[in-house]
Amino acid sequence: MPKKTFLKIFTTIFLFTVVFISVFLYNLLSATGNMFISGQKTKMSVMRQFSDMIVNPSEKLKGEENRQVNILLLGCGGEGHNGGQLTDTIMIASLKPDTHEAALLSIPRDLYVEVTGTNIRSKINAVKAIGDKSAEKNGIELLEQTIEEVSGLHIDYYAQLDFQGFIKIIDSVDGIDVYLENDINDPAYPNFTNGYDPFYIKKGWHHLDGATALKVARSRHSTMGDFDRIKRQQEVIKAFRQKVYEKYSSADIGAFGDMYLSLSQNLRTDIEPKELPRFYQLLKEIKSHNITAQTVDTQTYLRGTNVGLGSTLDTKTGDYSAINELGKNLFNMQMPEKKKAAIQKEAALIAIENGTGSLDIANTIARDLENMGFRIISSTNVDEPEFGGVSIYCSSSVEKPETLGFLMEKFSAKPEIEEDAAARADFTIILGKGF
Repeated sequence: MPKKTFLKIFTTIFLFTVVFISVFLYNLLSATGNMFISGQKTKMSVMRQFSDMIVNPSEKLKGEENRQVNILLLGCGGEGHNGGQLTDTIMIASLKPDTHEAALLSIPRDLYVEVTGTNIRSKINAVKAIGDKSAEKNGIELLEQTIEEVSGLHIDYYAQLDFQGFIKIIDSVDGIDVYLENDINDPAYPNFTNGYDPFYIKKGWHHLDGATALKVARSRHSTMGDFDRIKRQQEVIKAFRQKVYEKYSSADIGAFGDMYLSLSQNLRTDIEPKELPRFYQLLKEIKSHNITAQTVDTQTYLRGTNVGLGSTLDTKTGDYSAINELGKNLFNMQMPEKKKAAIQKEAALIAIENGTGSLDIANTIARDLENMGFRIISSTNVDEPEFGGVSIYCSSSVEKPETLGFLMEKFSAKPEIEEDAAARADFTIILGKGF
């Protein structure tokens, strides 16, 4: 096989591994075993798996027959941490091959559940540990079954990554850019020796290295506690995805090999190597504006309760019917009427400039926004900008916060102030490299 062709295949496969498994898991995701391997740690084992990816790729993934592939993403502290086997981050990443969409559904760790197939009631973050300690040693299976009952979604795959893996993978892309909506002031942030490492960071844009990104993703000390943390986790996912596509669109095979080997000690999943090419084939078409994120929150679905000495969350309805409905409509969520009315009242004028090199993407974005009720005054192709991802330019005199906030969240975009008296648009969305 020509070297160029092999590099392209390798790059394709590895980008999926890094972005859509590690990314979604980024926070606490724990693993005591190796990625795809059981007890094998040699470079030769990894290369055999690469060969299997290329020579015997899967044509279909589990879930494709139902037009939706669901991956359970877990986060644990891992060995050496208090409560290291508790799955304190729980997400479902759902992919729709037909429409090139992805969605994240976050489930709070304090949700009090009846463990499927048992008489045990517990916080959902302890279900895997309960199964691992049982005679059946079926932690993952037990958690998958419980998550299926709670969400109404069938789980096709699972994956998990530990603290050190998270730090490594963020540092491997030279950090990520994340917008924090609130200050974080956490004097009791835990360190790695059962002590404290006080953590404070102001709201706004920050460039985060791996260690700091882990703190941002783990800390619960902010306005809305665990729900702020969940929102930050979802934003980190989008930021990391963007950075990988910017940094590793062209890299030598050695760089990818080193990264793969470093992750092999930290990532654990039942996705088979031969399934990765098909995963990438589906995922490469998903753009950031087609990634939505939902949370099983206390506004609609849950209420606070107390069990023993601990605070927990229970469903408002006494069953999982409302959460099941959320799972069923994960790709059909409507903008809340109150927010929609506020945006329409601002009547912002929006221009789109496409520097991605994909000629029709500006028109596609324009149609999507128009369908939501936005006013698009122009949609053009431009030279590739120096930055990657998406930036939103506006004048300092523009005061339309609801529109700006929505666009920032939808595109994971950074706002830039640019004074241009001749500009007709209130906001100019510029699509850059890696979008």
